[in-house]
Amino acid sequence: MTETETSQLQLHHDVPCPGCGCLCDDLTIGLDGTEVKSIEPSCAMATAYYRQQHATADDCRIDGSTTTVPNAYQRAAEILQAAKAPLFFGLGETSSEAVRKAIDLADRTGGIVDASHPTFYDPTGRTIQTTGLVTCSLGEIRQRADLVIFWGCDPKTTHLRHWERYSAEATGRFVPGGRSDRTLVGIGSQNKTTDACDTFISLEPSQQIAVLHHLIALAQGKPDNPSVLDAAMADATQQLGQLYQQITNSKYFVFVLGEGFLRKEAGRIPLELLAQFVRPMHEQTRGAISILRPGPNWVGAAGVVASRTGYPGGATLTQGIPQFDPDNLASAKLLSQSRVDAAILWEGPWLADLPEAARQALANIPTVVLGHRPLETDLTPSVFIPIKRPGYSDSGTMSRMDDMPLPVRALTQEDLPAAEEAVQAISERISA
Repeated sequence: MTETETSQLQLHHDVPCPGCGCLCDDLTIGLDGTEVKSIEPSCAMATAYYRQQHATADDCRIDGSTTTVPNAYQRAAEILQAAKAPLFFGLGETSSEAVRKAIDLADRTGGIVDASHPTFYDPTGRTIQTTGLVTCSLGEIRQRADLVIFWGCDPKTTHLRHWERYSAEATGRFVPGGRSDRTLVGIGSQNKTTDACDTFISLEPSQQIAVLHHLIALAQGKPDNPSVLDAAMADATQQLGQLYQQITNSKYFVFVLGEGFLRKEAGRIPLELLAQFVRPMHEQTRGAISILRPGPNWVGAAGVVASRTGYPGGATLTQGIPQFDPDNLASAKLLSQSRVDAAILWEGPWLADLPEAARQALANIPTVVLGHRPLETDLTPSVFIPIKRPGYSDSGTMSRMDDMPLPVRALTQEDLPAAEEAVQAISERISA
């Protein structure tokens, strides 16, 4: 845009962007009326979030037919009241305030709440309970980390500004040179991030557990059997020894983990083992673990559920008290096993990646969907309620991937209910 065109825009500074888990809060967004015309600094994920098609009141549906928002509230209330085990999920797509209302509604209707991401496995909650976990904020990475180890992740693809703002290029108090003061190591499969690292250690998923045990042995000063190591890790043994020395010599190291490390089939074992390695390393240096979680508010939603029920991420309220069973209460599993008879969810990109069995189950039960964009899947819910978009026309609180809560604010107005208002309206229509 030209300087003249930019000067005619309504500029909003220091805007938190819910486009990914980084929730970057340094954006300047220029509006022409209600249309986003400029986004600085440039970010493809921010552009996709703010410029995607918006839902309108005309998108409100009951069984595929156009209806009014009040009628949709009434039908949603009827569905939840008739259900014996309604499922509340997709909560990370909305504000923490709306999640609180959703838990109240689940409590009132005897529902099951799952705040975990339906397609991203994150065992952090249980790992903290079992072995403990040394974590850090993104700000600590930016200000302190001189050694960053990207394991099973590709932030240059999934979290576009993580590389420039936090983990690699950003200057910090103890790394004033930014990229020149940092050593970057990539582990796992080759990708855009590992191509930009100083060192790359290629590992197959089948080698992960052996590698973690080897690192723990190095940290604890225990001897290893060279023949066993070579059989389990092939050419990586020497590289891992060098990595251990780099960690020992660093001032502050950080493991940045993604889906390639947090493999659902391996459960929480890899994260527990890495936690057991990081802890004794504090006798020699300082370090932490950071997880590249999806956005915008999956961490915040899980935190709200934990504060209201006492359990991290999810709980069943079908018997009047919160009960915890993380292995069996995941939303995709409950749907696939036909253990719920209704569902209320917040639409997001994750819906397209939901396992086919879960998608089929959603099609066979009464489903209420709240969304700030028209549905982009073949799912035809019983009720679709259009809502305001967080950080664009709706305000509230969302938490960054490192558990830091940030206020998102409305930049403009839309003639739609906020998610919090929609849930409250449904609750009011449920008979006592």
